[in-house]
Amino acid sequence: MAELTKNKMIDIVEENINKLKNKEFNVYFYVIDTKGIASSALEYIYNTAKILSDKGYKVSMLHNEKEFIGVGEWLGEEYDSIPHHNIEKENVEIGPSDFLFIPEVFSNVMIQTKKLSCKRVMVVTDYQKMTEIMPVSTTPEILGITDIITTTNKQKEMLNDFFPDTRVHVVSPFISDEFKEKEGPKNLIVNIVSRNQSLINNLTKPFYWMNPMYKWVSFRDLRGFSIREYADVMSSAAITIWMDDDTKFGYTLLEALRSGGVVLAKVPNKPTEWMLDENGELKDSIVWFEDVDELSRKLPSIIRSWTMNKVPSDIYEKQKEFTTLYSKEQAVSEIDDVYIKGLFERRLNEFEEVKKDVENNIIKTND
Repeated sequence: MAELTKNKMIDIVEENINKLKNKEFNVYFYVIDTKGIASSALEYIYNTAKILSDKGYKVSMLHNEKEFIGVGEWLGEEYDSIPHHNIEKENVEIGPSDFLFIPEVFSNVMIQTKKLSCKRVMVVTDYQKMTEIMPVSTTPEILGITDIITTTNKQKEMLNDFFPDTRVHVVSPFISDEFKEKEGPKNLIVNIVSRNQSLINNLTKPFYWMNPMYKWVSFRDLRGFSIREYADVMSSAAITIWMDDDTKFGYTLLEALRSGGVVLAKVPNKPTEWMLDENGELKDSIVWFEDVDELSRKLPSIIRSWTMNKVPSDIYEKQKEFTTLYSKEQAVSEIDDVYIKGLFERRLNEFEEVKKDVENNIIKTND
C-alpha cells in the first residue's frame, strides 16, 4: 500500500513538472474592473499578462465583477482578447503548478486563497495602498506568500523594510511606442494631466481671471481617452501640464516628455527615481513648479514665448533623454528574468526536489 501511494505521489509530481516544462500550467492575474476608466496600475498588469501570453504561456485574468466592461476601450481590443473568468460564476481550476498574481489592493483575496496549492505572488504598484488596506496583523509570510513584484527600486527598498523575509523583485513598467513626437506643427492647446479636479480648477480659472487677454487659449483635460487617442492629443499640443502629487511612478509624465512640446510638472510628494539626477536632485530636463498658484502666474510668459518662437531650444533637447527610458524591450527582459527564469524555473526546481525526496523515501507515505 505504501509503495502504491509513493508511485501515485511521483505521478502527481511528474505531471506538474511536465506542465511547467511544456508551458501547460496556468498564469492567473486577479484584476479589478475600472469600468472603462484608464488606470496605470491596471495597464501594468495587463501589459505583463500580454507579454507572457505572446510568449506562449496560458494566461487568464480573474475577477468577481457582476458586470465586467474590461480595458478594450482604452487599452486596446488585443488586451480584451486575453481570456477572462468570473470566479463567482465559473469553476476555475487552480492546480499546484499554476500561478496566481494578486495586486496589493486585494488583501482579502490573499487571505481567501491561502489554502490553494498554487504559487501566489503579490504585485505592488503602490505600497501606500497596501498600508491602507492590509491589516496590521497580516504579512505575506503569514499568508504563505514568498514573493512580491513591484515597479521601482524605491518601492523595493520600502517593501524589503516591511517584509525582510519575503523576496522582492522589480519589473519596470514600459511606455507605449504610441507616445512619440510626430511631424507637423503643434496647436496652441494646453494639455492638463491630473486626476485632481480641484487642481485643474485652481489652475485654469485664476489663469483666465488674471489674464483676460488669453481667453482664446484652450485647456484640454486628458482624462477619458483611449491610449491611441491620448497619444495623438498629447503630441499635438504645444504645452502639457502634469500634476500628480501621489504618483509612485509617473507614467503620464514620461508619456508627455516623449511627445514633444513644453512639459511643465508639479513636484510630487515623493519623486520617482527616474525624476532625479545622480545627486538626488530633480532633473533640469523637466520644467518643475512647486504649486499651482506659481504656475498660474508663470504660464502667460511661457505661452508668450511659444507664440514668439522663443522657447529655449535646450528644453526640447534635454527631453530626448526620455525617449528610450522604460522601453518595452527593457520590460520584456525583466519579465524574462523575474517571471520565467525566476518564479517559473524556481517552481520547477521545487517539484523536481520533491520528486527526488519521494523517490528516496525522505517524504513518508501512509501505510
